Amino acid sequence: MTDHELATKLKELAETPAPPPRIDLDRARRIGRRRRRVRTTVLVLGCAAVVTAGGVTAVSLSRPVPPPATPPTATAPTPRSVTPVPTDNPMVAKATFGWVPEQIKGIEYAVGEHGDTALAVGQGELAPMIWLSVYDQDPPVPPNLRGQQPTRIPVRIGDRDGYWLTTDPDDPLNHGDAYLQWQAPDGRWARLGAYYLTGPDLQQVLMRVAGDVRFGTRAVPLPLHITSLPDAFRLSDGDLRRRGDRDGVPWHLVLQYKSDGGLVTINVSPPGGVPDGLGEPQCVTKNGLKACVSFNQPKIGGITAKELLSRITVLGPDEAKWTTHVIG
Repeated sequence: MTDHELATKLKELAETPAPPPRIDLDRARRIGRRRRRVRTTVLVLGCAAVVTAGGVTAVSLSRPVPPPATPPTATAPTPRSVTPVPTDNPMVAKATFGWVPEQIKGIEYAVGEHGDTALAVGQGELAPMIWLSVYDQDPPVPPNLRGQQPTRIPVRIGDRDGYWLTTDPDDPLNHGDAYLQWQAPDGRWARLGAYYLTGPDLQQVLMRVAGDVRFGTRAVPLPLHITSLPDAFRLSDGDLRRRGDRDGVPWHLVLQYKSDGGLVTINVSPPGGVPDGLGEPQCVTKNGLKACVSFNQPKIGGITAKELLSRITVLGPDEAKWTTHVIG
């Protein structure tokens, strides 16, 4: 399973049971490989359906994962408060992480039809993950816990009420598939979903993470500027991921747009990243970054992939120079 597939399947993955913190590594690897095979098959079938039906669903082609590489140290950009939030940025976060444990190596963001989520992620085949999602009201029980009569164990996050959601009252961490939910100061609700975390006192670790979550809509700085997009383009999904041990590059931005059955995919990464998307990518390398555009049909919104690529300026690998004003 590629990392972009992971991003476009956020909710599915966030609601999939994971091994407990003290896992049998051999068994976990077998489970992980089986899950990847199943999801890859589903995605390939989905791609075939998209091609047949005109391409109205945002998906990515299955591709082999590049060999692991040691990425340079990179600090995830902290979204900056913007009032009001600019309408010219396709990626905004409803909440962001503050403190995270050492095993977390980067912060990712995803937006679009599959949910707006921040993800604190580590490295390795079973990378530790902490998902952060924000809801307008107390979130519903995750599908994988429905029908099992999950228990709510009350807890305080700072001065706010919250609870662990678990099928085992004796184990708030739900055997490694942890859900911690609490009310934010603005009345909304937040959920942490944690997987593959290791170490002692994981309940206290997750409560500390929750207590340092920063609420409020913020624009995420991105490494490109687009002079204009056709009016018919609608954002389908976007994600800024940090999987250097999987991608072979320290970060990779993917933005997908839909328009009248067409699917547009914009990729930006340091050189060496493999672009996602349907169709033959048009690429350029400038300012130390590689940008690619792929269309699933010759023209979308009255322009070609090459024409859209000519409207993109990449801002370089220095994240301090990225912008929250991306389009226009």
